[in-house]
Amino acid sequence: MYDIAGGGMNKWMEKFNYWKFDKKMTLFISLSIVVTTMVILIVSTVSFVLIARNQSRDMAEEQLYSMASNYEAAFTNYKELSFALVMDYTIQSYLTTDKSKKQLYYNQANSARNTLLNATNVNSNINFIAVINENSKDYIYKGDISLYTSRFYNNYEEDYKNSQNMDNGSIRMSFNNVFSNNEEYSLTIYFPIYSTKKIGIRIGLLCINMKDNNLSQIFTQDNNHHNSKINFIDQTGTIIAIADKGRIGTKADYMNRLVMANGSFVKSGQLFIYQKIGQWNYYLVQIIPTEELAQNSIKVMMILVIVIIGMVGIWLLLSKKLVAIAYKPLNNVIGNMEAVSKGRLDIRMNEDNTGEDFKKLALGFNSMMEEIDILMEQVKLEQQQLQQIRFNALQAQIKPHFLYNTLDCIHWQAVADGNIEISTLVKALASYYRICLSKGKDIIPLSQELAHIENYLIIQNMRYDNIVESEINVKGELLEVEIPKVTLQPLVENAIYHGIKIKEGTKGKIKITAKKEREDVIIEIIDNGSGMTEEQIREINNSISEVDETFGYGVRNVNKRIEILFGKQYGLCFMSNEEKGITVQIRLPFGKRFN
Repeated sequence: MYDIAGGGMNKWMEKFNYWKFDKKMTLFISLSIVVTTMVILIVSTVSFVLIARNQSRDMAEEQLYSMASNYEAAFTNYKELSFALVMDYTIQSYLTTDKSKKQLYYNQANSARNTLLNATNVNSNINFIAVINENSKDYIYKGDISLYTSRFYNNYEEDYKNSQNMDNGSIRMSFNNVFSNNEEYSLTIYFPIYSTKKIGIRIGLLCINMKDNNLSQIFTQDNNHHNSKINFIDQTGTIIAIADKGRIGTKADYMNRLVMANGSFVKSGQLFIYQKIGQWNYYLVQIIPTEELAQNSIKVMMILVIVIIGMVGIWLLLSKKLVAIAYKPLNNVIGNMEAVSKGRLDIRMNEDNTGEDFKKLALGFNSMMEEIDILMEQVKLEQQQLQQIRFNALQAQIKPHFLYNTLDCIHWQAVADGNIEISTLVKALASYYRICLSKGKDIIPLSQELAHIENYLIIQNMRYDNIVESEINVKGELLEVEIPKVTLQPLVENAIYHGIKIKEGTKGKIKITAKKEREDVIIEIIDNGSGMTEEQIREINNSISEVDETFGYGVRNVNKRIEILFGKQYGLCFMSNEEKGITVQIRLPFGKRFN
């Protein structure tokens, strides 16, 4: 799988490399715009969602705190009402009157009922109030719901047993539908009644049943704008009120997370916000799906995405046009280069109405074309010079060819007559011209060129009474180095005629060596002649590349032949030596073959 993907990428990159520059730039700018937009969009979306989520959470916390305050105020009112009733004189008298005193007991009961009636009249949300006598098990009952409907006496004991402590004191509470036939849930407050005359003596139980709008509101969940649920639980985790009534009385599985009076946590993709109800042993817990927190922000972001996509499309079209405009000068360069490749060397670019960078490009192009014209003229000149040199070489070969045959006949005639000196001279001269011919080859091994020099020195010594000694120190692979023929002879001739010969009374000496220097070969011709001044050496080195056709196989023509054949980094260099003579260095490439 990896190889397939890698091969596909390689093919795509290979295809991409053949694209035109403007197409590459358009792709690059398009990708840059898209990637930048996506990064900005993702960062903006995440930031916006987080901000919206935090704002929604803060609003939910404020709402829950407000609800908890309402609950706390209601529970406090219930407690104050209960406390006022249990301390009421008529209630105390009813519970402490001996039942055997029927008339008095009856009168006290009526007075107590009137007190309960007044309380129900003042508090419209009360369904009924009952006071149970601890000793006689009698009770008084007053309210809008009849005893038949509430079945109070049959249900209160079990309900009291199942009720929860509200404040770590004696007041208790239950929230259920025990006292309703139509399944309507109501809040029941139980408050024990103690004697005001004898401390610690419990004489009865107050029961107040009422419609609590706060708890009833949990069933409808109309109090919040999120798709959330509010739970009302006690400190043990028992659910007192919840929209799903079937879960009332069950245990909440998040109770261990309620570690402070208020806070929030995330569990199973839901945000839990909780608030303790003041001093009471109850919590309000609001459960909000996390996606609901950012629902409105996501809608806004979708609109923003559509707008951004539209703007990106417009930018892509504009960038394509801008690239085309920016690429136009470069396209002109490419067009001019194509024309040049077809031989139009007169092409020049217009430097006006272009940016500074393309103006430099146009200047560079025009300068390049001017340089090409100069180089073309120079190549033509060098070709003409090379042809002239080769013509001169052919001209020079005509005479040696005729002389070689003639000298060979003289040599054998001298041998027949027993004239050894003439035979040696003629033989050396014949060998000299044989190497000049070299079967028509322009490039010969260094060994043949050195043999040519040996013959030349034999002739010169016989002419000038052994005017010069020679030492040739070239060995091994250096003998196979290829060199243009008749390269050394003009240099040795210069050493004899312009150095040694004019130095009267002294026998000259010429030494020829060769050494390898990296990828090159350095051949040195060292003489002990009269030498030259530094100015003369500098002048000849500076002008050595100029051809002087009047010199034939002169020094400059030798250097020019080497430059034409091998390059301008090769050729001759003159310098003084320790013997006050001249050393000529010939630099040639090592290992280059012209077979």
